[in-house]
Amino acid sequence: MEPLFVIIMIVLFFLLMAFIFSTALLTPLIGKKNFLFVIGLGFVVGLIGGAFFIAPVYDDLPSMARSLYMTTTDQPEIITINISTDSDVNQAIAKIKEIDGVQSVETGEITIKTTSISDAWKSSLESRITNANSNITSGRVVSSDTMMVEVKPGSDPTDVIKKLDSWMLLVSGIDIRYSIVQVKLIVDASKVDEVVEDLPQGEVVVTEISGPVEAEIQALKNSLPEKNNIILFCGFLGVIVGLAGMFIDTIMRAFTGLKDRLRKK
Repeated sequence: MEPLFVIIMIVLFFLLMAFIFSTALLTPLIGKKNFLFVIGLGFVVGLIGGAFFIAPVYDDLPSMARSLYMTTTDQPEIITINISTDSDVNQAIAKIKEIDGVQSVETGEITIKTTSISDAWKSSLESRITNANSNITSGRVVSSDTMMVEVKPGSDPTDVIKKLDSWMLLVSGIDIRYSIVQVKLIVDASKVDEVVEDLPQGEVVVTEISGPVEAEIQALKNSLPEKNNIILFCGFLGVIVGLAGMFIDTIMRAFTGLKDRLRKK
């Protein structure tokens, strides 16, 4: 949300409060017996202002805080993405490395979806999977149709999967349906949004953004009250403003009397 839009929303809310206050000032004309009308008006208008002007700003508060945190920290963030090995993973990584703000790129484990893996083949595949390709360091079967494979840094995931597919089909008859490689980007905190926007569209999927800034944002979200409570608070604030308008004369006299007593002392 743009700062100008935030300012406009807050100004409009204060204008509603001014409307409540000015209406309450008319109580000498409408009679003190109608103070329930002013209180009700203050509550309803406060709720409306909270729902339409304050709630949108409140929803965008974490994003605004994120922008502030990003400009005040020198710690990098980690963007985790998935890339299908059906595409040219190395080419996609090369494009990503050229994006302004990307400090480094780390290739992680590969998630492989297969045809059914029996219990008899589970331990055999896990113990022999490094034979499929010298770049495979380990592998584990996590379910009857899913494997996780670790590879050496700098390996070509597409080539690894091709050779692994041929090997598995040969030794066990199990076929690889598709696979996804996890890639972690170490990014300047102030450039996270720009990097996400510049990622190759249609080739990668952002799965997670983590780091000090995201930790601060999560802590902020956990500490913020529910939005409905904020709207309800705006309603009660409208009531307080209405009461202040109704009894402004009494409040001013009390304030003046207090000031005079302080002067005498």
